[in-house]
Amino acid sequence: NFYAGIGHDDASPTVINNICYENIRSGIGISEGSCAFVRGNKCYNNRRAGIGVRTYASTQPLLEDNDCYENDMAGIGASEKSAPIIRNNRCYKNKLTGIGAQSHATPTIIGNECYENGRSGIGQQGDAVTILINNHCHHNKASGLGFAPCKSGRSTVINNRIIDNGKIAVGINPGWTVQLSGNELARKGGMPPILMVFKGSEAILTNNVIRGGGVAGIRVTGKVRAENNEFVGTALRKIGPPNFAIWALPGSDIMLNGNKIQGWRH
Repeated sequence: NFYAGIGHDDASPTVINNICYENIRSGIGISEGSCAFVRGNKCYNNRRAGIGVRTYASTQPLLEDNDCYENDMAGIGASEKSAPIIRNNRCYKNKLTGIGAQSHATPTIIGNECYENGRSGIGQQGDAVTILINNHCHHNKASGLGFAPCKSGRSTVINNRIIDNGKIAVGINPGWTVQLSGNELARKGGMPPILMVFKGSEAILTNNVIRGGGVAGIRVTGKVRAENNEFVGTALRKIGPPNFAIWALPGSDIMLNGNKIQGWRH
């Protein structure tokens, strides 16, 4: 189909157990105030997203238990101020991200599994405001969670497992304020840091576990406030590149309180 396989324009039906594939745009498209209930569908090989949600804060569908895979952009995408609840879906092997948020979207993303995507498991840009709870992002080619440069994005990240992604667990670029609490950020092997906080961004970390090797648990050129976290080094090297629990570069702004650090060379 030229647009979506199933399209919603200010309509809110129940959409269950459909197969939507090889459409020019999305497998399922939701916009213009639609509050559809979309459950148990398979959306794959679409040129944009498997499920795409856009236009207006009043567009508030519930997307639950869908399989979105091998799409040319995201498995599930939210944009243009839309506010979907994205819950317990499986998004994998998409060319860009498993779940993507952009253009001031405000999705709530809960309990999803995002893996083997071309860039990030969950990717955010364009001043989005996101809530991420209990997601499992693993074996994505770039990062588990990606926060691309923007003007003023915000995210609350609670109790997620971000494991064994290709480069870093979480990358926070300029313009973002991200609060991370109760997460497990880990990677076996590799040289990049587990968490990267760039200049012009802020990360507030409480009660997280950051585990791995590489040059650092957190590499910082921005602002970090870290309390009661556990930094576990797993690949101590006698020689070679740095191996810091926290690597603060010139111009960074860091406050640490009550953290436990073990197993790092520096």
